[in-house]
Amino acid sequence: MAAEDFHKTKESAFPYGIHFAVVKVDPETGRIDVERFMVAYDVGCMVNEMLLEGQLVGGCIQGIGGALYEEFVYSDEGEPMAVTFADYMMPTLDRVPTVECMITEDAPSPHNLLGLKGGGEGGINGVGAAIAGAIDQAVGIPGAITQLPVTPQRLKEILKNA
Repeated sequence: MAAEDFHKTKESAFPYGIHFAVVKVDPETGRIDVERFMVAYDVGCMVNEMLLEGQLVGGCIQGIGGALYEEFVYSDEGEPMAVTFADYMMPTLDRVPTVECMITEDAPSPHNLLGLKGGGEGGINGVGAAIAGAIDQAVGIPGAITQLPVTPQRLKEILKNA
């Protein structure tokens, strides 16, 4: 015995959310510490809270990496400069805060029977902007951050030119 069914819709069901970051900046060294990070997301109808929270937290950590550490750099000849983990910076557990999650089901999607929306991708999409805005606020220069990752060298250059 088998059963099969399809649900087709012409409408997409997008989640919505927001990211918050609190950073500490050391102007002498250019070091940036993310002291607190929060993501809040409305997913319509949540199927598995633990799985969704894991996806959001993992995405936030990956986003912190992209905002502060990870970068593909190439030589003038087009050769990659970071070819091992010793060359390629990534966030480690001592460099990231516990990510606080708030998941709500306030606005179920009208476009499917269960009210489902996406959720897992929401962890990464706002991290860079939240951290850049927090750094701008911390250094007192609105719009200072225009490129990610914000490495210590880049931050020191921004502060020197301000």
